[in-house]
Amino acid sequence: MFDDMFEEEFEDDDVYAPSAVEGLKPPRETTDMFGNEATEQTLLDLYNKGTLPHALVFAGPLGVGKCTMAFRLARFLLKDGAGADDNAMDSLFGDAPTKPTSFSVDESDPVFRKVASGGHPDLRFVERAVDPKTGIKKGVLDVDTVREIIPFLRKTTAEGGWRVVIVDEADSMNRNSQNAILKILEEPPEKCLIILICNRHGSMLPTIRSRCRVFHFAPLAGDTLLSLLKRAAPSTPESELKLLAALSDGSMGRAQTMMEEGGINMLRTLISFFEDWPKWSWSKIHPMADNLSRADSEKSYLGFASVFEWITTSFLKSKAIGDHALPEILASEGLNPLKNHYSLEQWIEICEKLNNHFTAIDQSNLDRRQGVIGAFAILG
Repeated sequence: MFDDMFEEEFEDDDVYAPSAVEGLKPPRETTDMFGNEATEQTLLDLYNKGTLPHALVFAGPLGVGKCTMAFRLARFLLKDGAGADDNAMDSLFGDAPTKPTSFSVDESDPVFRKVASGGHPDLRFVERAVDPKTGIKKGVLDVDTVREIIPFLRKTTAEGGWRVVIVDEADSMNRNSQNAILKILEEPPEKCLIILICNRHGSMLPTIRSRCRVFHFAPLAGDTLLSLLKRAAPSTPESELKLLAALSDGSMGRAQTMMEEGGINMLRTLISFFEDWPKWSWSKIHPMADNLSRADSEKSYLGFASVFEWITTSFLKSKAIGDHALPEILASEGLNPLKNHYSLEQWIEICEKLNNHFTAIDQSNLDRRQGVIGAFAILG
């Protein structure tokens, strides 16, 4: 994407090529769970006591394991369909039955394979529909899609156990969709579980939240995220993976996006530009803006916007709590003139303007070239 920008300065054609995601499986195929052990233990305790709620909200930042946990719990319930009541029965020899100690289901298990393939008859994964005209997911989870949950939960289970519904991006439901799912939550069938996955659970109706047990998922710890990145991209140098971890703010989903969007290379490019402040090298910025506005450069533009905001937000944090909060790659003398020039209040204003700027470019489908040039102009 970016190698045409400075072909006279860089001979390596791959210097701006996005990194590949090599070993990362989607949530429905993921066997392990990292960083959310306490949440699993709480859910497991509820199950073993026979008090698992009929509806759960998994809330937290994008890409911190919410969907992975949802599929992990779903597999467990679908495999152990007898439920907690049967677990409490006496065993054949009269001794107390062994209670499960985790939600793990082996990859060779038929339930695991059915869930991974999307073919388990007692599991429904609900997500935003794809617009047939554009081939892109719709902006909201529409009411017609949500209403399909009702007949699914009311039908007889295919395998005699649980029925599970996972609603991805539940916070993208519009008002009609939320009212539709509220009716389901008010009269839930027996032995059914609904899991609502939300990045912004505050956008859900209070009446929905009150009928669900909410679990908050925190950003992943740095060492946990680095471990996942090593698994996802085993051939990527550790130094680059550490940069990805810093860029991703504890989100594996964000790290994956950064890999796909060439975030590391963009970070290095923007740092070199920021070191020129206050005299921007417009002779380099304009060619970059032209390249990022091309039809085939959408991912690279998104990487630009994400990294640009990450750098400025990092400067804001360092002003608020001290330079110890500054990522190592940004703690260079070349960036000090820009970082130190603005006060905390000014950095807050700058970050708000940048967020509004990139949001307007995205939502109004404006020229991405102006998105690039305008971002530098906001910094003065």
